Amino acid sequence: MKVFTRFFLLLAMAGAAAPPARAAQITITVGDNYYAYNGIQNGDVAIKVGDVVTWSYPTGTSSHPTMSDSPSPAWALFQMNASSRTSPAIPFNTPGVYPYHCTSHGAFSNGVITGMGGTITVTGTATATEDARLAALALTLYPNPSRGFVTVQLRQRPGPDYKLRLFNIIGQEIRSVALRPDLSATGLPLDLSSLPGGVYFYSLVVDGKVASTKRLVLQN
Repeated sequence: MKVFTRFFLLLAMAGAAAPPARAAQITITVGDNYYAYNGIQNGDVAIKVGDVVTWSYPTGTSSHPTMSDSPSPAWALFQMNASSRTSPAIPFNTPGVYPYHCTSHGAFSNGVITGMGGTITVTGTATATEDARLAALALTLYPNPSRGFVTVQLRQRPGPDYKLRLFNIIGQEIRSVALRPDLSATGLPLDLSSLPGGVYFYSLVVDGKVASTKRLVLQN
């Protein structure tokens, strides 16, 4: 059984971003008891600001009502079944992480989605050049999953205002770590053993802008 978390309110860090010149059309396939993207049974999708997401249920006869789990729902619950095989097209114009689940084959409790569900991570920056620069930074925490002791590694040398921010499953910031320009190639050791086990999200913030957001699993 897959576990997906609720993680909200990246907007305070990301700020408003202009939609890209050409929006991508993203299709999430709905199967019986799973969501899939690019042929992989995983409901997690990473897109850019301005992209449009559609759910498609090509075969099957079950019912898969799909619900947005954001504090302010990103869409009204829609049905996926034999008579409704294509969802409304949902545009995403604000950076953030948008969890969702099937109300028939998934569940939400205490900020955690279990069973059939996924997350849509929306990122965006002002220009394609800036987008490529931030993507190239490639912040990573490893090992992942971890028992609590991780290494922070950045592909390129940090600038003067680079930060790692760690959030829990309900979007609360629980750690903020400044990444110094002299960060070595071997990385920065970070002790997270005092945190309870579970799913977290970490973001690289560059000059106040979110460059990337990834998931970390702690097995403390």
